[in-house]
Amino acid sequence: MRVFVIASGLATLAALAPGQSGPLVENQFVRVVKATDQPHKASAPHQHQQNRVMIYLDSGDIDLKYADGKVEHQHWKPGDVAWSPAGGVHTSENVSDRPIRIIEIELRREGDSGAAAAAPDRTHAVIDNGQVRVYKGSNPPAKDHYVAVNTSTGAAAWDHVPEGGPIVITEIK
Repeated sequence: MRVFVIASGLATLAALAPGQSGPLVENQFVRVVKATDQPHKASAPHQHQQNRVMIYLDSGDIDLKYADGKVEHQHWKPGDVAWSPAGGVHTSENVSDRPIRIIEIELRREGDSGAAAAAPDRTHAVIDNGQVRVYKGSNPPAKDHYVAVNTSTGAAAWDHVPEGGPIVITEIK
């Protein structure tokens, strides 16, 4: 189960929730945590204040239920990557029979909407927007400011690639 605590005032702070470890990386650009969603345990209602990149380490099914009644059924496989925009109040529940581990990369700054250049030839971008370019492969980008995640071990690193693989790289724009 994941529960996010939101503080009131000028700053919004997210505490580590049950099932989260980390942060694995934390700096002015990102906060990276590893979440483990336990089977058949719905989270408390919460919302995310920041856009996120989600990297799934395990297969499974998750149901998101929104305050407006909308229900979203999601199916994930190891190595799947998803864009998760900041959004409204919802609960999430792992409806599978085993835990699902997820690397969550919270983006702390707005991206440069003019920086959405095409991915280099060495990549096959799975997400490319004004904030990030995300691709699978072990070749780091030419510039700094990226998170690399080993989808076998869940290891995450800032500005270098962890050993092993496969690797997902999230380049911050």
